[in-house]
Order: sequence, then structure tokens, then C-alpha cells
Amino acid sequence: MTGFGRGVTTTENFQLTIEIRAVNHRFLEVSSKFPKEWMEAEVLTKKLLAKLFSRGKLDVSVHVKKNEQLAQTVKVNWPLVEAYKEARTKLSSRVPVTPEWSMQELISLDDALIVEVVEIPREEILRAVEEAVTQAAVNLIDMRVREGQELYEVVIGFKMELEQQIAIIHSVSQQAVEKYRDKLLQRMQDISSIEELEGRVITEVALFAERADIAEELDRLASHFSQLDETMGDEQSIGRKLDFLLQEIHREINTIGSKNQSSVASIAVIHAKSVLEKMREQIQNIE
Repeated sequence: MTGFGRGVTTTENFQLTIEIRAVNHRFLEVSSKFPKEWMEAEVLTKKLLAKLFSRGKLDVSVHVKKNEQLAQTVKVNWPLVEAYKEARTKLSSRVPVTPEWSMQELISLDDALIVEVVEIPREEILRAVEEAVTQAAVNLIDMRVREGQELYEVVIGFKMELEQQIAIIHSVSQQAVEKYRDKLLQRMQDISSIEELEGRVITEVALFAERADIAEELDRLASHFSQLDETMGDEQSIGRKLDFLLQEIHREINTIGSKNQSSVASIAVIHAKSVLEKMREQIQNIE
């Protein structure tokens, strides 16, 4: 399911903003970009999200704004400065160089002055990440819940439409046997005597009825629809279970289609498959 969530945490040393964007995916995939020195925080983030989500592709954006008053120190790289000094002295013996060093000249020396920022405590980073990620995840879940309610209405509508087609198939299933009996009787009257006719018709109709019988398929469909209702009311992750149930429903409809001898039922089977495909597309959006 798609969605977006943001979480913001402010500490003594920085402000952290976590944004999570989610799109549909069969499994859980988390993509994040943390500062290199925050590797442990990135691992923590993936663990937290794995507890809250089971499906979806999550893109985690991280924005860190450090406190401008964060303590900084400037260290002099004395060995390097001494090396520069020695080189400068050698140069002055051959080319005109002023004896005094300017501050600008010192600053321009690569790595001569090293700016060090006070390291942010590990515990502060992890605590801020946990708070921001949790807040962002909760906002994302709220958004997905609203979308889920809309999907629920759509899927239930498709289910009712699918049940209507199954009801049509059920209503004409017995008619197919009766039509076959009448058609067979008419054909055999031309080639058989009255004495032989009744027994042969009964045998042929019985065989046909056995081949065309869809009672078991209809019973299993009723069971699948019942499980579908129960699953849709479950508050846990249901996407994969729904996907499995729709596969089973598709299997039964295919079997009915292969046994069917009625044009009315054939149309209903085609319509049922079309509705089922629409349901499966929507189910992919459900966690």
C-alpha cells in the first residue's frame, strides 16, 4: 500500500527528520540513506520497520541539521606545519619570500589546521532515530489504514459481484443435465427401439451428470468465500492469505468452466474470472 509519514526529533546537538514513503510490493524492502557514521542507526531503523510492516517497498529519507552552537575546536597539525616551514625556508634561499607568515597563508596550507566537531554521543543518535522513525511509521500506518478502508469497500464490492456470477452458474447447473437428456433422447429415438431407449438414455445421462457435476466445486467456493469474509475482518497482516484464497477460488472457477455445458454458465465463468482478476490487483495493495 502506498503512503507517507514524517517524524521529527530535536536533541541538544541536532534536529533529525525522517520521512518514509511506501509503495506496493509483495515483500518488505527497506531502502535508506544515513550518514556514514550512523551505520548503527540505519540497522536500528530497519529492525524497527520490520516489526511494524510485513509488505511494501519503504524508502527512508534522513535529514540531519546540526546545532550551529555545537562545540568545535581547531587543532594545529604541527608536524605538517613544521614540514611546510622547512620547505618555505629552502624556497627563501632561492626566491624572494617574506620572512613573516600571514594568517591567510597558514589557513591556505592543506590540512595544516584541522577543525574538530565534538562527537555526538551514540545513545543520543539512537534515541533520536528511534523516536523519529516510530513517529514517521505511525503517521504512515494511519495513512495506510485510511487507504485500507477504501480498499476494503472495493474488494467487498468485487466479492459480491463474484458471488452473483457463482449463483448464476449454480442456478443453471442442473438445467445442463436436463437439456443433455432431452437432446440425447431425441437423437437416440432415430436409431433405437423403444425398449432399448430408456436404459441407454439413463446410463448416458448418468455418466454426463457425473462429469458435469460441480457440487464439490460450489461447496469449496462457499468455504473460500466464508474464509475471505473472516480474513477481511482480521486486524493482522492479511495480504498474503487473501492472495492465496483468490488463487484457490480461481482454481475452482477454472474447474467449473471445464465441466460446464451451458452457454449461460460460460458467460458467468468469464465474468467471474474478470472480476477475480480485478480483485487480485487490489489485493496486491493490501498488507
